[in-house]
Amino acid sequence: MSDANPPAEPLRQARRRRWRERALLLAPTLAFGSVVLTIWAVVGWYAVEKPRELLAQQRQELSTGVRAVAMQTEPVLRQAESALRVVDLWLMTRRGDRPLADAMLRQFVDSVRSGSRHLVDIVLVSPTGKVRRLQAGTDDDDASIAGTAAFGEIAGLVPEGISLGLPLRLGGRADDGRLRLPLLMRLSRPLDDYEFVMATIDLQRLHDAQALFVQVPPASLVMLRADGLALSRRPEVPGFVGRNIFEQFPAARRDLNGVEGFYTSSGATTDGRLRVGAFVTLPDYHLKLMLSGTEEDVLLPFSRQRSAVLAAAALATLGLVLLARWLGQLQRAARLREATLQTTSNAMPLGLFRTDETGRIVYVNDSYLRVHGLKREEVEWGWTTLVQPEQRDMLIQRWKHQMATGEPIDMVRKMKRGDDGRIRWIAVRTAPLYFDGKVAGQSGTVEDVTERGEQEKARKTLAAIFDMTPDFVCQATEQGVVTYLNPAARARLGMAADAPLDNAHITDYFSAEQLAQYEKFVLPEAMRQGHWRGRASVQLGSTRVPVDCLIIMHRDVRGRIETISVILRDMSEQVRAQRERERSEAMLLAVAHTARAQFLVGDTEGRVIFFNAAFEEQRRVQLKDWVGRPLADLFGAQCYTCREPLIAAALAGETRRLDITDGNERDGRRFDVQYAPLRVQSGDIEGLIAIEVDVTEARREEARLRLASQTDALTQLLNRAGFEEGARDQLAGVAGQRLALLYLDLDKFKPVNDQHGHPTGDALLKAVALRLRHALRPNDLAARLGGDEFAVLLPQIHEVHAAAAVSAKLLQAISAPYHIGELELEIGVSIGYCVATTGEVTLEQLVEKADASLYEAKRAGRGCYRGTEL
Repeated sequence: MSDANPPAEPLRQARRRRWRERALLLAPTLAFGSVVLTIWAVVGWYAVEKPRELLAQQRQELSTGVRAVAMQTEPVLRQAESALRVVDLWLMTRRGDRPLADAMLRQFVDSVRSGSRHLVDIVLVSPTGKVRRLQAGTDDDDASIAGTAAFGEIAGLVPEGISLGLPLRLGGRADDGRLRLPLLMRLSRPLDDYEFVMATIDLQRLHDAQALFVQVPPASLVMLRADGLALSRRPEVPGFVGRNIFEQFPAARRDLNGVEGFYTSSGATTDGRLRVGAFVTLPDYHLKLMLSGTEEDVLLPFSRQRSAVLAAAALATLGLVLLARWLGQLQRAARLREATLQTTSNAMPLGLFRTDETGRIVYVNDSYLRVHGLKREEVEWGWTTLVQPEQRDMLIQRWKHQMATGEPIDMVRKMKRGDDGRIRWIAVRTAPLYFDGKVAGQSGTVEDVTERGEQEKARKTLAAIFDMTPDFVCQATEQGVVTYLNPAARARLGMAADAPLDNAHITDYFSAEQLAQYEKFVLPEAMRQGHWRGRASVQLGSTRVPVDCLIIMHRDVRGRIETISVILRDMSEQVRAQRERERSEAMLLAVAHTARAQFLVGDTEGRVIFFNAAFEEQRRVQLKDWVGRPLADLFGAQCYTCREPLIAAALAGETRRLDITDGNERDGRRFDVQYAPLRVQSGDIEGLIAIEVDVTEARREEARLRLASQTDALTQLLNRAGFEEGARDQLAGVAGQRLALLYLDLDKFKPVNDQHGHPTGDALLKAVALRLRHALRPNDLAARLGGDEFAVLLPQIHEVHAAAAVSAKLLQAISAPYHIGELELEIGVSIGYCVATTGEVTLEQLVEKADASLYEAKRAGRGCYRGTEL
């Protein structure tokens, strides 16, 4: 059976080959042209899109930077404003001949200065501009702000109103020459000839603090008052501060309208450079913070990069042109070599052939024709006529499959020659031919090996035995050239079952030291005994494998070594298991020596496997004394109780994290703990692993800061902020529960203050607070709202009249006489309360009703209580 083509087919194939050769000549030019076009397309995109990306990134960085500056600046302004209002309140309520000499006032002013890191100072100002410093150790030093722009705006101040003025210097002997940003407020009650109080903010220190958050160098930072008056700029520009930007540039008012946003500036008021910026408004202080930068600062480095890219693209284009020319020369040289190889091939005694991807033979040399006894016009499928007819179709299909998939062939097949009809054994070997990553056919050789047929049959029988063993079997010559590898060895090396060995040598699988041992001890022993057995390691693929080795010497009839057989048994799993154990121990040891957190590992029975050095130090235990002992004994009953649910969850496959306390709540240590299951490679849970971090000091500091911000400094009751937070938490709790809000106003307290002084009044307020705490339940909230006003929240009351009962109790407790030093004082209290149900009322509604009830109690003659229900 033959698949030969008609006589015209060879002519068509020749024409196709010529067209392919011409296409191959043009292919490099087309390919390099495509690469050049791609390079310049990418360069064009980079030159256009990259500037847009850089400018967008600049806007984002400016927006982030100005927000950070605002977060740094606003607390300073709020601290200055708070200090102004405290001094005003102090001077309004203070009695005496020399209030300015009071040590408490000076101490407060010094605390403001130190608390703000010397940013904020407090002074008094007279209508004539005279300045009186309030810090300790400073007297009247002739400081004055008369003639400054800030002093020019002082007449328009109203009580409790805050004015932010232009930077100024105080002057006087104690002045340090620094520019300061003034915040002015009119005193509620003038003192002597001082009608104003002023907080000054050190501009240099403020700018230094703001600079920490400006990450967009070289950016400029401007502070602009809401009416357009420039207060400061960094870096400085002569004549900029004091200029009204809105009057000079009306469009700027529209650009800077809103709480925050972006703007552009021509730079006419500064350095004349076009700028883009972001701003944030501090509405409470009518202040705008503006952070800007120039586009050229962003695009200048890019311009250099763009020039470099263009130069690189030009060089790459030139290189590709030269490379294309060079490849053209190489192609012509390759065609010459191909012609030379054709001539050499025909002169070789070994039959050579090449197929396309369909299996059709497209080239043979003269030796191929002699081996098969074929004519040249029969080469395409002529070999199929030489095999047995009953095997022909099967062989053709197999041949086509192997040619298409690139599967190499190494076989000996039985054929009948085409010219004389003799039966011959023909050895066929092929290798796949890849072109552009695809199989384009195969090349191979044919050789008449009839005389070696019987030997091949015996070899295959032995190979079949080797194919069945899981051990690695290798055969090599006396010189060490590998001639056979069984399937197990090939699979371990990642080789196909019929892949050629490519002159592999036994030395490829042994190190230099092992080869020296082989030549010195193993080989002589094997030659004497005929075999050798022992342990070794070999290089299989990219890994070195430990093996149990058996070497057998095969000799010919004259006693010369013909073949060396090596049988290897893979011992990797045993060695790997040992190494895994050693590595695990090393890892645990490293954790024990380096980790600061406490690590604990337990098994599924809740017994100790491991804990690290930090755990030993914290618990004052030694690992060697506790391995295998219960975790409950290790922690103790109290500490184990709070960890037991975490341990159970970890052994059930869950990871949990919790803050727990060892010991009592007040003096115990706080730990941030996480318990997780300890899983092995199979996914099974073999125990648990715990990580505990001592966070005692951090939690105490958090609690201290939170308590300080919500506690009245005098009475240690909650302040207004703390009380409102607690009240809102109660109102947001479980719906349907009754609670009551009580407002208390002390009667006859002001005469005590006026007659006996503030220290006695403060002591009396402390005594009232103490009686409040004693009269209330532990979970009730009590607060001093300010002055002689107090508030109480009664959560979870069962009846409406319970609020009246508590009001009567408080009325009796507070109205009892007080002994303050040698004085016996009596005051009263008026109470208004409101009862409501959670989930149905807001805090504002509750406060409004309680305040109305308090007013009603005062109208009823004081010393009584009134209430209502929502």
